[in-house]
Amino acid sequence: MKPLHILMLTMFIDLAGFAMFIPLLNYIVAELGGSILTVGLLITAFSLAQFACLPAWGRLSDRIGRRPVIMLGLGGAAVAYAVFGLADPALGLSDNRRLLLGVLGVLFLSRIMLGVMSANYAAAYAYVADVTPPEERAQGMGMLGVAFGLGFVCGPALGGLLGQWGFWLPAFFGSGLALLNLFCAWRWLPESLPPGHVVRPRVSPGEALRETLAYLRQPRLGLLLVIFTLYLLAFSIIFGTFVEFSKERIGLPVRLSGVLFAYMGGVSIVTQGGLVGPAVRRCGEAWTSRAGALLMLFGMGYIPYTTTLEGVALATTIFSLGSGFIQPTLNALISRAVGPQEQGTVLGLSQSLGALSRAIGPLLGTSLWTLLGYAAPFRLASLTFALVLVLMLQVGQSRRAVVQQSALLFAGFSLALWAISSSPGLDRLALVAAAAALIGALLTRKQ
Repeated sequence: MKPLHILMLTMFIDLAGFAMFIPLLNYIVAELGGSILTVGLLITAFSLAQFACLPAWGRLSDRIGRRPVIMLGLGGAAVAYAVFGLADPALGLSDNRRLLLGVLGVLFLSRIMLGVMSANYAAAYAYVADVTPPEERAQGMGMLGVAFGLGFVCGPALGGLLGQWGFWLPAFFGSGLALLNLFCAWRWLPESLPPGHVVRPRVSPGEALRETLAYLRQPRLGLLLVIFTLYLLAFSIIFGTFVEFSKERIGLPVRLSGVLFAYMGGVSIVTQGGLVGPAVRRCGEAWTSRAGALLMLFGMGYIPYTTTLEGVALATTIFSLGSGFIQPTLNALISRAVGPQEQGTVLGLSQSLGALSRAIGPLLGTSLWTLLGYAAPFRLASLTFALVLVLMLQVGQSRRAVVQQSALLFAGFSLALWAISSSPGLDRLALVAAAAALIGALLTRKQ
């Protein structure tokens, strides 16, 4: 097996572990007497644990190497899955309140452990940065994105299928898969850092915080990290709202909503695996990212206006194409903004910010749905993608032409008008005006 295959399997297991239990958590928590808030907290616990540990894993991989960090994470993930599965035999004892609270605590422990251990994928991204030349790095990152997308597609399906025979079965299946990946890494994954690589000195927590703030203050790197955080925040809003929209506005059953999620992941996989490389060679990483942000803006913005399955399919196709373009190219741009001794640290920081976005996004989206209606989450996400596009136009540029600034300001005004308007006709007019202005800004930009 090639090292890239091992890394792809690692990424697949990391995301499948996040997604496998999403269709099961509601049933498990209901059997324990919990509420929907408990389900949300279980999902958030995973992402917050990732957020806390990603920079540490990346920094550790810069010191001791990528291979041992990847193997340690896989072994810990196998244990975390098994802990989740061991809680299953007690789920039927609903008459013992104290025992049920203990089982719920075990489930939280398992999700936190899995979040901590799956945070090792920062080392996988750093591994790719170590072994690929700069001009091929986006394509390598795209292959990891393929595995990420496969985990997003297969995780819920595996959880739902195996969960028919007991909640313990998906957990032990995941544990076995992690152990298999651990064996493959031990057998076929060489260390990517050269024997004489420069080892960065240990830093205290306070020094690590100051180092993080220093990275964020760097003009190019700090801007890219902000863009990456905003992109994932807007993307994660759909996790809590898209199924509800499909059910209430389109009348789709849960099964077809799941198919739509799988379709979105499939489009992103095809894009990252087959289209990103040619696009980067022809247009460059920055312009490929900008095209991705533009597609996501339109795809997300169109969702509230459709009431048919065909319309939703069109919106998700546009949206998923954009996601496939922007994710690997942003990772490549971030990795090229620092030296080889800082790859693990900086990529760990970026993925940590992404984990924080994935923890906040679903809660933000469902809150907006409750307070302002079904369209509000999608409009906020679309506005955020517009902001991402505007920020991407500034990457590597010292100054923009007056006409471009005017076009972008007009686009911002139009999008703000679209966000607050309650008139369908004005909504469409404002959205068309914003789209025209953004396209004009792209076309008139100096090369």
